[in-house]
Amino acid sequence: MGWSQGVFGILRVSAECTERIHQILRDECGLPNKKLIDELHLTVYHARRPLRGLRSSIAEVCIRADVPETRFMVMAPGGENPRPELDPSHRSIGLRLTRRNIAIPQIQALRAEFIEYETSRVLGARRPSTASSNAFGARHYQPHITLLRPRPRVQIDLRQIGQLFREQLQWIDFDQLETKTVSR
Repeated sequence: MGWSQGVFGILRVSAECTERIHQILRDECGLPNKKLIDELHLTVYHARRPLRGLRSSIAEVCIRADVPETRFMVMAPGGENPRPELDPSHRSIGLRLTRRNIAIPQIQALRAEFIEYETSRVLGARRPSTASSNAFGARHYQPHITLLRPRPRVQIDLRQIGQLFREQLQWIDFDQLETKTVSR
């Protein structure tokens, strides 16, 4: 993954869970291996600037998301709603956690820890991040995991694939929180 400058808070999907997700997408949904993202993660926080006091680290965590409270989406602004100009075969596909997902309170608590490092010097004229908004990047924070690369020759019905996925998997387990500070 190419990391731009700044700070990233990344929840890693466990290796066992990643393998099961790949198996479902391959065997049940008929998607080719070339389309699958290798290292599955959920970005808890991203700032385009370094945050004083934060260092790169990896910590063990135990967070479980319930798959019935997830939805597939096109990875584009507004991609949670089907629109003709957002062709799923030409964009990456992700799995969004709904607000009712049992993992949301833990994810928001982790976000709050990162947000504490936002100072007026780093923010400039920006408003500070909140549980649902970002000071940097996309205005609205939606926890998601990018699962699939774009493949123009593969037609994807997100509702159908989402239903198959939710029938086959009950939980997504996250086992690491990686804080990555990148400067260029």
